[in-house]
Amino acid sequence: MSFDNLCKLLSEKYLDRFASWVLGTPQQSVEVLKTELSIEPIRADSVTFLQL
Repeated sequence: MSFDNLCKLLSEKYLDRFASWVLGTPQQSVEVLKTELSIEPIRADSVTFLQL
């Protein structure tokens, strides 16, 4: 799905802003963990955000 690729791009390029939008609270230190091991594209609903 094309929106999955867009969400992945936004989450990689604008980490703090994307996490703030998804979580609904301001985020200042965000790290994306790429833990998916399958060949399938990473779905936006499987992205994990950690608040440091």
